[in-house]
Amino acid sequence: MLLEEYRKARKLGNLQYKKAVSRGEPAHPQALDELLKGKKTAGEIHLGTVEIPMHLIVGTKEAGRQNALSPDFLPLLDEDSEFAGKWMRLFDSQMEEGIYDPIIAYEYKNRFYVQEGSKRVSIMKYLEMPGIPGFVTRILPVREDTDESKKYDEFQAFYQKTKLDEILFSEHGSYGKLLKAVGKDWNAEWSEEEIKRLKTVFYHFSAMYWSMNGEQSPEVTGDAFLRCLTIFPYEELKAKSSFEIGEELKSMKEEIEPQALTAGVEHVVEPKEETSSLVTKILPALPSLPSLPPLPSVKKKLKATFIYDGLINKSGWTYAHEFGRLQVAKRFKGEFTTIAFENIRQSQVQAVIQQAIDGGSTVIFTTTPLQMQATMKAALKHPEVFFFNCSLNYPYKSVRTYYARSYEMKFLLGLIAGAMAEENTIGYEANYPIYGTVADINAFATGVQMVRPRAKVQLYWSGVKKEYQYKHKDETIILAKDAMAPKGTEYPYGLYQQAEGKVVPLATGLINWGKFYGRILEFIADGTWKRLVGKSKRSLNYWWGISAEVLELICSEKLPYGTKKLTEEFRRLISWGGYHPFEGVLYDQEGHVHGKEGGVLTTEEIITMDWLCENIMGSIPTKEQLADKAQKLVELQGIWGELA
Repeated sequence: MLLEEYRKARKLGNLQYKKAVSRGEPAHPQALDELLKGKKTAGEIHLGTVEIPMHLIVGTKEAGRQNALSPDFLPLLDEDSEFAGKWMRLFDSQMEEGIYDPIIAYEYKNRFYVQEGSKRVSIMKYLEMPGIPGFVTRILPVREDTDESKKYDEFQAFYQKTKLDEILFSEHGSYGKLLKAVGKDWNAEWSEEEIKRLKTVFYHFSAMYWSMNGEQSPEVTGDAFLRCLTIFPYEELKAKSSFEIGEELKSMKEEIEPQALTAGVEHVVEPKEETSSLVTKILPALPSLPSLPPLPSVKKKLKATFIYDGLINKSGWTYAHEFGRLQVAKRFKGEFTTIAFENIRQSQVQAVIQQAIDGGSTVIFTTTPLQMQATMKAALKHPEVFFFNCSLNYPYKSVRTYYARSYEMKFLLGLIAGAMAEENTIGYEANYPIYGTVADINAFATGVQMVRPRAKVQLYWSGVKKEYQYKHKDETIILAKDAMAPKGTEYPYGLYQQAEGKVVPLATGLINWGKFYGRILEFIADGTWKRLVGKSKRSLNYWWGISAEVLELICSEKLPYGTKKLTEEFRRLISWGGYHPFEGVLYDQEGHVHGKEGGVLTTEEIITMDWLCENIMGSIPTKEQLADKAQKLVELQGIWGELA
């Protein structure tokens, strides 16, 4: 029996060896001494005896000891060798009594290297055991100003709290997101039961994930786990059995498989790209596309539901979306049916979506990032329904997102503000530091600077706690919220002038949600809609602007003719691509350079801006300064991911 087990293990080892050689990869476990040769380290920490995850053991401490083993520690030597004899005797002890003596190992950058006990590791890997006890010394890498170094620092901080080393991520900031997902922060203490529960949930997730995708690197598995927690809350997941977790993973397979985790977001910047050429443009390597199921009949089946978290007559944001829905209802009367639900709390969204689907809705629009989690869960359950969420940069394929390139309009308003200002300070009211907001601020400041180089933009935030809110000082030109105001709303909107206690409107920019919704519904109804298929795992975001006519600038009759003409010329230039608000060299408050001469910032650089232009006075608020609702939004769509 022992000889048969060794032969099986050796056969698997030889397969691993040959596969590694054919790929040009190392054919034996790595040697830590060779890996560290010529590198500086920052010292050692003795961790004591810990449970080492088997999949993180990748090598030996010293060179020369690994040649009897395949890359994953399975035996390679002949069955009559001394190594084979020791391996079989140790295997017999494991099967009879178990092996309890800890191995001796070193850990470096989240991987383990065996100094004593490589045969024990070989046997435990052959038996597919999850872990092995080991006396571990951690070798610390030299700290550097890199994302990789910051990520390792985060890991160490997380390890100090939990002693868990199996949950790894590919990106800096992920541990903070994991803490939020499980209801903790960096200052929270962990009970043994909480640590055990997280370890168990992650173990079950990993087992199910590997069964679906093959064994993946620890970082890929960690990223998938974090993505899963953004869809299914941890409180729900930890109450599920391994089988139930597996069932949930099957429903979200396209959202968490390895390719989807790194695919990113495809920003569709023009409506015409949604025509049948879109798939070819994004997937040029595909020779053909499979046939799609028939689209719903316009007159009989196309019904759209809009879900708002605010009251229509109280919230400017909700009012603007409802105005857009009513435009669609009026324009396409007899073709599209629309219905709206207002003042829907987060806990109610999923039930309302189900109610809408039961009522015949085939298209669902949720209008705030706070509703995305419920939207995603519903989308996984109802793949036959078209789901949309008003937000930017969500990485989900099952729900398409949409928003406007509002920075283009802010730039034009900046031109007007600079032209109309009699002093060198102009006010700007922002709400929350989420994706796109900082780009709006900087575009406005760039417009101001173009016509009034010495002017400063004083930045105010409405989404902060009262003690951090500041009243306007001496600015007479101020940009407030650009939105439609429900009837009876008294506070000013758009760009206005304060003079002798009076508010004089100058201009405002509007997002025409009616055109947004009308075009999306037309795409679905007329057969030009295409669901991405094949190898692409990218999610789609409709990020339309002036060129798509979804942004409108309304100017007061009191604006001078020259100012109107200047603004209109730049509007036309932006529309056909002759000018971009973020082209050329830009300087931030610290004097750092962004962009380059003759170039334009990328879409990702614009959306995720976390710096302010040199002519802006003020700063981006911290997490502690934000009001409660703002904190929730920023946690979901904040420019930093994890707020400081």
